[in-house]
Amino acid sequence: MSDIPYAEQSKRANLSWTTDAIFHPFRAFRRITATTTNVWLIPLALLSVAVVISVIVAGNLKHQAELTGEITYPPDFQYYTPEQQAQFMQAIQSTQGPVFTYVLPGITSLLGVWLGWLILGGLVHLVTTLFGGRGSTAISMNIVAWASLPLVLRELVQIIYMLVEKKIITSPGLSGFIMPVESGLSLFLYHLVSLIDIYLIWQILLIILGIRISMGLTKTKATASVVISILVILLLKAGLSYLIGALGNLNITRPFFF
Repeated sequence: MSDIPYAEQSKRANLSWTTDAIFHPFRAFRRITATTTNVWLIPLALLSVAVVISVIVAGNLKHQAELTGEITYPPDFQYYTPEQQAQFMQAIQSTQGPVFTYVLPGITSLLGVWLGWLILGGLVHLVTTLFGGRGSTAISMNIVAWASLPLVLRELVQIIYMLVEKKIITSPGLSGFIMPVESGLSLFLYHLVSLIDIYLIWQILLIILGIRISMGLTKTKATASVVISILVILLLKAGLSYLIGALGNLNITRPFFF
């Protein structure tokens, strides 16, 4: 095969690229990195559909739990005053509508997909440039988008689990191996490890592969640049979750944080 087909094929991204990215990543990322045009839509669209379906499934399970009267109370609920307990129950009721069950989680999940891609793609391009990489922003954005396909598989696995077990996943990632905590640095670390799983590692490996193919970096520099970029994203996500939890604990009438 000549070099020309890669440039031509890269302008016609299709669903067959998804299987190549999973089973033949080197061949797939040679195609992806052979162009500076935008070929990121398919993987991001797949991930968007997957997270929306996950929200719908989790929302249905939450709705079923509400119908049966299942409520998760705070550990110190018995020490609340009667007024505080009444406020807590009112806050629970205010989050039982479709807006809080489907709409807001769906919007938040989609923003996470698209903003996460934009931020990570920009970081990867910046850090690889600092390490001496020669790629363009468009190439970095394409690489990050197609490297997100393992996250689609993660969503599918979680959807299947919820449908089979009839349970919402409350301890994602490595957080299932540690005890939940209430505050402090341990809470921040809990949010951090909840973001780490085998699919994230798979994503990191694909980004490293794409960077090595496209930007002329050594294995060490490519790995370091990607790990730094991912670490920044993980710290930002964990910090945001920690702040939301901390702000939520300031007042038990916090409908947006249940």
